[in-house]
Amino acid sequence: MDPTYALTAAVIWAFSPIYYKTFLDKFNFLSLNLLRTSVAATVLALPAYFAGNANGFTYALLSGSITLAVGDSLFLLSISEMGASIATPVAYIYVLLVQLTAGAVGESVPIANGVAALMVLAGIFLLSRKGDGKPRTKGVFLALTAAVVWTVGQDLIRLATSAGGNPVAITFCRNFAAAIILGVVGYGTNKVKLKPSSAKGKDYGVLALVAVSDLALGSFLFVFSISIIGVATTVILTSLSPLLTQIFSRVMGKEFPSKIDFLGGLFIVSALVIAVLF
Repeated sequence: MDPTYALTAAVIWAFSPIYYKTFLDKFNFLSLNLLRTSVAATVLALPAYFAGNANGFTYALLSGSITLAVGDSLFLLSISEMGASIATPVAYIYVLLVQLTAGAVGESVPIANGVAALMVLAGIFLLSRKGDGKPRTKGVFLALTAAVVWTVGQDLIRLATSAGGNPVAITFCRNFAAAIILGVVGYGTNKVKLKPSSAKGKDYGVLALVAVSDLALGSFLFVFSISIIGVATTVILTSLSPLLTQIFSRVMGKEFPSKIDFLGGLFIVSALVIAVLF
């Protein structure tokens, strides 16, 4: 069993929210999401063409529209409200939600998932207030809503892969659909500003690198890891991302989560591991 691929994806997904917080100081959330999905779709276009497999593309397009266009926009808004080190643990409860909603499609829901749900509630409670006691109501609500949207998107990815879709083609379709929708909404509402005065040339280069790492490489490594070590182990390993985000953000001096914030993140990560492992 080689955990390298899953752990690499976990590290990528731990770093990317930290950088998105930096970019949100220069771009609004719609512009940032449009840029990242457009870059990822452009990079994946040629590999997807040579993959030559359009199976499940309808599900992939729906997944991208829901998960990346809507869910990721909510996640970016949450990051702008309370920082990556707080938003990421809360949003990652989608892993547990996927487990809990298994009953809706006829799968059994283990008792351990109930315990995990209680741990998640405890973690969210700890993360819902700042060190000064002020509530993070708006940010937590946005992250929780993103988690619900991501849960729906995960089911659509399952349908796309079950239909025999190629992982590269599916990833391209998801990013392409999101970029189109974000472009239409952004330009229709005049909210998209791809060249704000605060953004420099190097910002676009770093953003492109982060977007490709996050939406293309990370997603591919996740799917590839599943094919090698299975869904359960892969999800457990990638669920370390929220805790790693907290650690990395503090080490890098980008954010300074408190001990209570770390405890809340640890509760949630532990709950995700329990939900998948048992």
